[in-house]
Amino acid sequence: MKSLADHTVLITGASSGIGRASARLAAERGARIGLVARNEAALRATRDDLPGTGHVVLPADLSDDSTIPDLVRRAVDELGALSGFVHAAGAHAFTPLRTLSARKIAELYQLNVAAALLILKELRRPEARAEELSAVFVSSAVGIVGSPGVSGYAASKAAVAAAARSLALEVADEKIRVNSVAAGVVSTPLTDKMRQLVGPDGWSRIESAHPLGLGSPDDIASAIIFLLSADARWITGSTMAVDGGYTAQ
Repeated sequence: MKSLADHTVLITGASSGIGRASARLAAERGARIGLVARNEAALRATRDDLPGTGHVVLPADLSDDSTIPDLVRRAVDELGALSGFVHAAGAHAFTPLRTLSARKIAELYQLNVAAALLILKELRRPEARAEELSAVFVSSAVGIVGSPGVSGYAASKAAVAAAARSLALEVADEKIRVNSVAAGVVSTPLTDKMRQLVGPDGWSRIESAHPLGLGSPDDIASAIIFLLSADARWITGSTMAVDGGYTAQ
């Protein structure tokens, strides 16, 4: 994989899970990282764990979209023009239909979908981005195939992938690539909560639905870093399934 030296990458959800793994791998490839999440202490711990120098902590609450223009301004002030954007921040909810509410659906869409689009909107400004920009949105395997009890979450993740496809066409002539990664179930703090919610039998079914077994955040991060890199220069509007075979069935 080509180096990310001289790249500056903004990563949301960087305090844990896929976001943190992506920050670490991007830094190993030579990039400087802008780390975004609500928990400033956890972001500082992530930064201190990264190789290289010049990484910056950018605490922000993406559930409040009024904070997004300032977030991007701070990122550009600290890092310079950005060449990569990874939206790994996300909300997951196990919500059977009987428990769904308009408020819960709106919360899922705000963090999973709206924040990704609004950050990219700010990055589209010429002064905010490098000559070429690659954006990667973290979607989900359940945005491709069905899974009971997660209709609101699945709808938001399908929307992420659909948005990436349309955006890829809209901004291609500006040398901006937009892709998504449809992740299977990986071991993160979010999935630890899921395990408790669904119980032993439900968790056994989830595990058996992944022919290669459950993944790790590094499995998803490797795909993300590939899509950020020049190796993926001719890839845009794609949804890459990284799911241990979940969607192959």
